[in-house]
Amino acid sequence: MYKQNKRNQQPLLLSDVSDLPQRTLKHLKDSWAETFREEVFLRIPEDLFQVLYDCGPSRPNVPVNILVGLEILKEWRGWSDEEMYDHFLFDLQVRYALGCDRFGEGDFDLRTTYYFRRRLSEYALKTGRNLLADVYQTVTDEQIKKYKVNTRLQRMDSTQILSNIADLSRLELLVEALQRLYRILSPADQAQYREVFQPYTQETAGQYTYRIHGKEAVWQHIEQVGQVLADLLEKLKNYQAQPVYQTAQRFFEENFKQVESQVKARSNAEISSGCLQSFDDLEATYRVKCHRAYKGYVGNITETCDPDNPLQLITDVQVEPNRVSDLVLLKQALAGLQERTDLEKLVTDGGYISPGVDIQLMKSGIEQITTGLTGTLPNHQDGKKALSDFEMELDPDGNVTHATCPVGQAAVVHMSSSQKSFKLEFDPNVCLTCPLFLGGQCPIQINKKKTLCFLTVPKERAISAQRRRRFERCKEEARALRPAVEATIFQVKHALQHGKVRVRGLFRTTCVILCSVLAVNMRRIYRYECTT
Repeated sequence: MYKQNKRNQQPLLLSDVSDLPQRTLKHLKDSWAETFREEVFLRIPEDLFQVLYDCGPSRPNVPVNILVGLEILKEWRGWSDEEMYDHFLFDLQVRYALGCDRFGEGDFDLRTTYYFRRRLSEYALKTGRNLLADVYQTVTDEQIKKYKVNTRLQRMDSTQILSNIADLSRLELLVEALQRLYRILSPADQAQYREVFQPYTQETAGQYTYRIHGKEAVWQHIEQVGQVLADLLEKLKNYQAQPVYQTAQRFFEENFKQVESQVKARSNAEISSGCLQSFDDLEATYRVKCHRAYKGYVGNITETCDPDNPLQLITDVQVEPNRVSDLVLLKQALAGLQERTDLEKLVTDGGYISPGVDIQLMKSGIEQITTGLTGTLPNHQDGKKALSDFEMELDPDGNVTHATCPVGQAAVVHMSSSQKSFKLEFDPNVCLTCPLFLGGQCPIQINKKKTLCFLTVPKERAISAQRRRRFERCKEEARALRPAVEATIFQVKHALQHGKVRVRGLFRTTCVILCSVLAVNMRRIYRYECTT
């Protein structure tokens, strides 16, 4: 039965906290625990979690804000579950931060946190809604309002988050698939297929592959064992409702193909980055970035960066499989950022750039400034002018409405019948006397009769040209504002060992990062209050 925690609304007159010496009590209230209690714990919207509990008469739930608060403290400190539980039982600062002023008050078993996480996961699987994400938005929005943080200027960056899985080769995963398939068989089927499974179940997958040397030998074993897996999947179809069978079938389909009734292993180029990386984490994906391979997820962080702000807060966090590009993450984040903040200018790196993003940002009235650009540089050799030297005004759909040449001559703009390009017409009397045109440094063309000077501009070229023009104008501002987001990424991931979370699966990884971000914002508020 759900019951809201109202104890913190009326502090106890007599408690372990009130019995502290005055000097010790002052030190407690000046510590991070007071900030956590006021800025995080008391802001947690408990009623959001009412849907996780039975409405009928039963034993009341452990206070939700205590359970959520413990999750945040756990990710901040990098505690294990046992360490988190010990701190709740015996650490006065932790108990005070969670509104428990008396030792022995609100005691519960560690298993309660496991049940709570399971309810969160099952609810998210059923509805697609992560309640911890709602907590993060509610708490952060109230903090932004209280401290009057200007959200018009923000910066964004992504980071790789490694899943808590072993780095197995394709052959090791193949042997692991056979071993797990064998374990779900009935005793009768295990006896029937014992000889088939025996070469692969006597030792671990790592031990099996250890004695195989050379690429040719490994490739030969992959196809050999793949044939065994194919035959077993065909014979054991009565187990196809089992998750282990389905995972083994997925692995086979992603890594093998049938060629004239023979099983052939797919080459590395034929396997997508979304293929199975582990039997313990079915959502982790593979990505190579900066010549380094990652297996897991990508986190995308957005924070305020106005220099006049009293403090900067993280306004949005996303976690997706790591093959999701920065472009997709930016597009997904825009709607929420616009709804919750007053975003007008966004600082990013070159990975967040594309014509589609440009048009979406223009429609949203948001200016994007970057620290770098992708693509080839314009040719300015011998003083030549490029399309980016023409100043153009674009409407929210990316159409050119006004254009001016490098010397300031305005053009008459006509859209092509296909609506995919624009024709900029210039006065030939002005062009024929222009030093740039006469010197062959201007891209403007002239017709044979010399009655018309024009420049044909494809729509995407117009967008990219103005993006480069904006970059040249704002690059110094962007390079001054963006570097600090790297420190934010470190703060969010500081408790992770080598960037690897201690959980598996997209939902649990998202919860870990959300709690870590809430802790980062809390620490920033605490430091700000200590200096004011």
